[in-house]
Amino acid sequence: MEENKESIEFWEEKKRETGKDIIFKSFARFVGETAKGSTNLSGLIYATEDRVYFEDFEKSSMLDFLVKKKKKYDKFTMNFLLEEASGMRKVSESSAAACISGEAQEAKPPGFLTALFNSPLWEIKFKSGGCYYFELFEPKDLISLINK
Repeated sequence: MEENKESIEFWEEKKRETGKDIIFKSFARFVGETAKGSTNLSGLIYATEDRVYFEDFEKSSMLDFLVKKKKKYDKFTMNFLLEEASGMRKVSESSAAACISGEAQEAKPPGFLTALFNSPLWEIKFKSGGCYYFELFEPKDLISLINK
């Protein structure tokens, strides 16, 4: 897939910001963090050789052009070192939601029927014990980076 000029410029800026080549990029939805509540933010997840980044997009609709926004947009960004992660695996959305709300300690893999009808979530587990939960559009290369 050929990138347009704006996309190329965006990724060049991220390379300047991080000081490293971007070796993975995907659209993503950051669903939440263990016992911290749901976030449900859409954005980009990308990685360099040693760190993973996520940043959200400002949500807009056709209505935004007609009605002035009351709330100021605050960009959400976060990152972590790859060495802090202990693994990445596919989990069911319901068990991830239970972990995010603090009702469960460990997410479970999706069952056969769940996997057929629902998009999986991806759990990134940390050596410190916490987890991040994402819906990823292209997870394969990130799985390879984290599970090496």
